[in-house]
Amino acid sequence: MTEPGATDSYGSEFEDYAFHMEPQLEQSGGSWTARYPEADWSVSAPTEEQVRQRLGEEVVRRQGAGENALAYADDVYRRHLRAPVAGVYAMKNELYRELVRGHWSEIDVERAFEEAELARREGRPYTKADYFRGG
Repeated sequence: MTEPGATDSYGSEFEDYAFHMEPQLEQSGGSWTARYPEADWSVSAPTEEQVRQRLGEEVVRRQGAGENALAYADDVYRRHLRAPVAGVYAMKNELYRELVRGHWSEIDVERAFEEAELARREGRPYTKADYFRGG
């Protein structure tokens, strides 16, 4: 998850949102592959559990090597606001900050991102009250 803060060519629209990116997993034969949406790198492993672990380890490895493994993400987020990108979710920053301040669990925040994204795509607002009503 990220909180946008930098001004860009999309101006305040981009700054109005927090984003969450879910890893994309594929199973082919006896192997699993995982990558973040639109990343130019991926990892593979024999099981889903192992590929998820390896993806996290690869992000940490890249960060330790001085590389930002998700440096491309802001471009993906900008495109996502124009046309949905699979695995990317946007939520108004105001609501995101409320959830973070409320120390909600990661599962609660992920559910809120999914529901907020659906509402955004449908042109509906999404608030904390909507979350408590179940979307």
